[in-house]
Amino acid sequence: MAETRVKSFVLRFLLAQPLTYWKLLKYIDVDIPTVQKTLKNLLRNKILEYKNNLFYLTSKGREEAKDLGISVFNSAMCPECHGKTVTLSPFKWLVKEFESLTFERPKAISEYDQGYVDSTDTVARVIFMYQLGDIEGKNIILLGDDDLTSLALLASGFPKQVTVLEIDQRILNFIEKKAALKGWNNLEVIRYDVREPLPDQFKGKYDVFLTDPVETIGGLRLFLSRCVEALKGEGSIGYFGLTHLEASRQKWWNIQKDILEMGFTITDIVRGFHTYLLERDDILNLELKVVKEAPVEIKIPEVDFYTSNLFRIYAVNSPQPLVRGKVDWQRELYYDQEAYVTCP
Repeated sequence: MAETRVKSFVLRFLLAQPLTYWKLLKYIDVDIPTVQKTLKNLLRNKILEYKNNLFYLTSKGREEAKDLGISVFNSAMCPECHGKTVTLSPFKWLVKEFESLTFERPKAISEYDQGYVDSTDTVARVIFMYQLGDIEGKNIILLGDDDLTSLALLASGFPKQVTVLEIDQRILNFIEKKAALKGWNNLEVIRYDVREPLPDQFKGKYDVFLTDPVETIGGLRLFLSRCVEALKGEGSIGYFGLTHLEASRQKWWNIQKDILEMGFTITDIVRGFHTYLLERDDILNLELKVVKEAPVEIKIPEVDFYTSNLFRIYAVNSPQPLVRGKVDWQRELYYDQEAYVTCP
């Protein structure tokens, strides 16, 4: 059970040191509602205590850990790549160039469920794609680009063509302006609402897609359908992000079924690949469920707790989108019962 998994993680982490609510959310790979419920039960049963913004194990909690055979957690994560499987050492120039390009980027807005990724993570994603042969000489399409990954791709010099479909005109203008300053002529930017059918000019034209979809099941199905419809065929590649915070394992299972039905297999999942730089004050001010339903009174996050996992999928058959026509969705595109860091 997910609650049992949360409990074991809480015990092993807190045996090492007291932790804040936000760090526990970041470290435990289970959805927020389940973490909140488990923490409430552990507090009620005197396994945990909360003081000065930190969770501690009680003496009863330490005995519980001992009885369950749980020991102090020691991280075995690679200190160089931080679990991403690629190092940026040979590409420091690209990190520097990308950070220069994205200075004074448009502010993320909740209307489109935006939140951008740390710049080094964005470059690491490009390098991960490069490592697997998915960039050089490729036609790449991005559905949504508030992370400005298109600029990292263009700055690398590897892709043949980069196309950005994005609903936020501010982002399109920013990308187009930066590309013009650099003299890049292999970029196409189009304002596009994912609820509309994919225009014919983009169908079957691309080797690789990249998207960070909304995390409702319907929204994920819609985003992935639009993306796979843009791919050339068997052997095409897709990349997308998916959290554990707002996506339960049941949701993952449903998404994996969709991926198989679309003609793809999952080749890679890299945990915690992306760290999102959310506006920390907004986390409290927007009355999000991650705050409203927390088991204790909490303060502004002291860490960037919102992470997502990087998926790579491979077309073993001709890609088959599950959604083709127009959909008439509003906030239900973005919001479901697991959306705890998304505005209702």
